[in-house]
Amino acid sequence: MSAVDFAPFLRGEIPRILRRHETAGGHRRRSGSGAEPDLYGTAAAIGIRASLGEPLPSEAADLLTRWTRADGRVVDSSHGLLHSTATAIGARYLLGERSAWPAFLEPLAHPGSLGAWLDGLDWSDPWLTSHDAAGLFAIGTMTDRGDDWIVAYLAWLDAAVDPTTGLWHREAIQPLAEQPGLFGNLGASYHFHFLYAFHGRALPHAESLVDTCLLLAESTGWVHSGAWGFPHSDWALSAARASAQSGHRADEVGAHLRRLATALHDDLATDALVAELDDDLHRLGAVVALIAELARALPDQVSVGGPCAPVTDLRPFI
Repeated sequence: MSAVDFAPFLRGEIPRILRRHETAGGHRRRSGSGAEPDLYGTAAAIGIRASLGEPLPSEAADLLTRWTRADGRVVDSSHGLLHSTATAIGARYLLGERSAWPAFLEPLAHPGSLGAWLDGLDWSDPWLTSHDAAGLFAIGTMTDRGDDWIVAYLAWLDAAVDPTTGLWHREAIQPLAEQPGLFGNLGASYHFHFLYAFHGRALPHAESLVDTCLLLAESTGWVHSGAWGFPHSDWALSAARASAQSGHRADEVGAHLRRLATALHDDLATDALVAELDDDLHRLGAVVALIAELARALPDQVSVGGPCAPVTDLRPFI
């Protein structure tokens, strides 16, 4: 079986796309967003370059500082406050710069404050809520909040996971047939899975998680259809890591990962998909993360032509 070769895209198309979006020390996210750099374009470019082992633009650190308010918050209209702040701190983290704990989050600086805050989030929309829950966890991780804080966060997550599906939140598991339904729980849980991995922690209920991932792949359109981007990378990391950890249904997971790799490769051979990714660096970052996860899981079946690390292994947020 010949390897699926993503090297021409990663080493040829992506540098061209990044050059086209480069402006004033950073990057713009979208082609039509003007000449000024923005947070998500700049952060995506840093993440993509780090994943591919390329030199990072040190001048972007000044931009990331400029977008940060005096109390440490970073505001971007495309995402919520904690997601935007974690994105900026994560980009600085890849540049080798460590941020201080943001002053606006001081009420959540003590481990004892975390449980009530997490319990109070609106878990009826788990995918969206995970941006806040994982955003805060990532901020604490990258600002060295301390072992007690990390342990308290992980303890809450361990208690809140659903043992039947391996997903969060156990009290808000959505029906399979709804949209996004159960896949919304998977999309939420992905944000915690890469944090568990970053901290060297085993994923809870890994066999149940594998079963859920395969159910979603075989019973919904989320995994093998739709616009390429975050849903596919979410599923690939969660399924691959849980299967590798547990050994459960590994051949089935591997077959779905190979199917994803082949389909993405075929679509990248068309001008249409490349043009779509050329228009949104944030989405391009998700596709690079997907390719990196496929290469990690299927090293003999996926070729990437050089370094290609999942960016969440380098910094715990995306």
